[in-house]
Amino acid sequence: MSLIPKIESLCKAAVLTDPSDLQALAAMHDQLTSLEEELSASDLDSIAECVERASRLVEQIVLRETQDEQAALDLVRRGIEYAQNAVLAEQRGQTLSEIGPSPFSHDGAAPANEINTDLLASWLNECGKTLDGLVATARGAASGDDTQSAAADARRHLHTLKGECGVIPLHTAQHLCGAAEAALDRCADTGTPFPTELVLGVADWMIRYTNALRNDPAAAAPEHTHLAANLGEVAPRPTSGEIKSLIATTATTLPATQDDPQTDEGDPTPVTFPADADTGTMLAEFLTESREHLANAEQALLQLEKQPEDLELINTVFRAFHTIKGVAGFMNLKPIVSLAHEGECLLDAARSGNLKLDSGNLDLILKACDLLSQLLAALEGGTAPTTGRFNNLVHRLGRAVKGESAASQPSTPGVSASTTSSSRAASQPNETPAATNTNSGAPSISTDTTAKNTATANTNSKSTDQTVKVSTGRMDTLVDLVGELVIAQQMVVQDPAIRTKTDQRLQRNLSMVGKIIRDLQAVSMSLRMVPIKATFQKMARLVRDVSAKAGKQILLHTEGEDVELDRNVVEVIADPLVHMVRNASDHGVETPEARRAAGKPESGNIWLRAYHSGGSIVVEIEDDGKGLSREKIVAKAIEKGIYTPDRPVADIPDAEVFNLIFLPGFSTADKVTDISGRGVGMDVVRRNIEALRGKIDIRSTAGKGTVFSMRLPLTMAIIDGMVVRVGSQRYVIPTLSIERSFRPQPKDLHSVVGKGEMAMVRGGLLPIYRLHQVLGHDTNGQTSSGDLLIVVESQDTRACLAADEIIGQQQVVIKTLGQATQAIRGVSGGAILGDGRVALILDIGGILKEATAAA
Repeated sequence: MSLIPKIESLCKAAVLTDPSDLQALAAMHDQLTSLEEELSASDLDSIAECVERASRLVEQIVLRETQDEQAALDLVRRGIEYAQNAVLAEQRGQTLSEIGPSPFSHDGAAPANEINTDLLASWLNECGKTLDGLVATARGAASGDDTQSAAADARRHLHTLKGECGVIPLHTAQHLCGAAEAALDRCADTGTPFPTELVLGVADWMIRYTNALRNDPAAAAPEHTHLAANLGEVAPRPTSGEIKSLIATTATTLPATQDDPQTDEGDPTPVTFPADADTGTMLAEFLTESREHLANAEQALLQLEKQPEDLELINTVFRAFHTIKGVAGFMNLKPIVSLAHEGECLLDAARSGNLKLDSGNLDLILKACDLLSQLLAALEGGTAPTTGRFNNLVHRLGRAVKGESAASQPSTPGVSASTTSSSRAASQPNETPAATNTNSGAPSISTDTTAKNTATANTNSKSTDQTVKVSTGRMDTLVDLVGELVIAQQMVVQDPAIRTKTDQRLQRNLSMVGKIIRDLQAVSMSLRMVPIKATFQKMARLVRDVSAKAGKQILLHTEGEDVELDRNVVEVIADPLVHMVRNASDHGVETPEARRAAGKPESGNIWLRAYHSGGSIVVEIEDDGKGLSREKIVAKAIEKGIYTPDRPVADIPDAEVFNLIFLPGFSTADKVTDISGRGVGMDVVRRNIEALRGKIDIRSTAGKGTVFSMRLPLTMAIIDGMVVRVGSQRYVIPTLSIERSFRPQPKDLHSVVGKGEMAMVRGGLLPIYRLHQVLGHDTNGQTSSGDLLIVVESQDTRACLAADEIIGQQQVVIKTLGQATQAIRGVSGGAILGDGRVALILDIGGILKEATAAA
């Protein structure tokens, strides 16, 4: 029979064809089309259907409509092999059931272990809105609405569903949605009326399928043959000539491949996105999720430097690139698709064992992560990378897939930074990291324990908490409204008309309302809390790059990554952490030669820690380097005129000397590098920390290392404060700044020449600053006695503030004072008390500076 030689020829072609070889794919498509016609003429319809499905899949590969071209091509090969076995079975008089099912018998549905259950669970929670929109659009078109607008809306809904189904992957649903989308396009081209019944049929099929998937993630797709046939009648398959035309068009839009020796490395024009790219409502979600995937990938890559044979780490990076490519594909963000595809091919070669991820390949993938991040930023209005840089990286990734070493690839020093999980995390192997869901937001640490926990979480996705994405603007508004509710509740409770009521039922109800509001406030505040883990993990890449550039070997250790901080606080401390970690890597840790000479191991260490302490969060950056040079700092201070040469150096406290590095332009670096040494950055660090009502301390021992310690508030929205009265006014002093309060005895008060009033506190004299004087109260008829002393501390400076009365301690909601009062020194904001009066929140650091200047 003449069919067998044709099928054998197809088998050979399929084995030799690469997904990127468009011409070979075009030839294979022609052969499949011809074979399908012959099979149909021979009444072998069931075999012809298998070949037809393979032909359609080749079309999707050519048009880049599949999420994994290699997997799709493998399915085509299995389909051709099945057709060969089926024809031979027919010749032998066997039935098709004897040779097993067609690889398309389940319409290309992904095996259960291939479906990403985390993505599936999240998609099932969110796809209802898309399906509702599709149904409403179809019904609107049937009732006489603008059919052109309805077709555009329906096409957008189908396009979204098709792309999301491809990412999970749900191939049957993806195929049907694609067919419906093509049917709408065909109707628009030919002027055919809107196919309401077909669109509603697809929507109904999708609803039945999603309901089945909710009960069983491996559920088979409902029967759809009749629906697919009706869609095919509206949108017939393109002819062979049309396919070749589409292939030619696609070939001209693809970037330079690895075989192109003319890749332009110097084209300065920025990379641009197609005019019809989807940059609408889905863009923000895509950007957020893509950055999460890149953060996960980056952490896994850093772990791969230590564990290059860890297949799960490679799979983590592969999944990140694969997902980004898939979603970017249906949004028509072609540059992102092209770059992610090349990175995915390199990772696929590594996970299949055909390629080893050495340091050069890891550098290439990290560069791809960086370039993808820049492309994502360009979608938000940032600077796009140049076309030359883009093409160069795509070219190098392509050569790496072939196992070639691109001449333009720089050699990487044999040093790297590594991250180690915290001892605290290691001691709790059964604790599942926060937010392992792909869509939840927080990257996970790439350790063996985490990989096992993640796998467990995937298999038990039904028992995990469901998440809902809410914009940060709405969340902040909710927190503000809850704060207003707390204030209103206090005003009601303290209203004289209520306080005079003695009805027990009223008091009980007010107490119950107060408890509920306090609980509501605690829950709303927790919405703003995020783990510091993501910020810590970004430092791992920074240490790696700086150590490689400086020729050092540095290990980064992290502890307390699960500690949670206010989202705004985490955002603000990101830049200070970058400055301090970079300085620790460049200035603190010595070179291997210097460490050997000092009797230390060649590899230096940097520790990042976060922990709770006294109602606040402490973040520490410690290194085991050479420490700060007190002599150099003092010499630089004398050179700049900060200290006079006649001042006894021995009398200057270490804390005061070390704090000089926070002055603008102050640097003791022997030379300026492209990493650090210009004397900028540390002053910004201090300003940022103090703007958060925090403080930063330095401890350093020469030859042993340095510790930078930042003490930060848990949240920026509320504060624990002590309400004090000064004359007729009330003020709030943050409890974090208060050491103690007492009423002094006459024997405790002293007057020191040149220093004014002093109080004896635990064997030491502290200056007394009277708040009514510092705050400029009207002294005419002043009734402030100031016989209550409150010991406060700021930046290692201790003093006593004199007030009249402590009214009580309470949590207050911080209110800004407006643009006109932003510059009031010693005041950080205001709070509305229970009686409706406004109390200023004192900034103790500013108060002490103001008092010292006026003394």
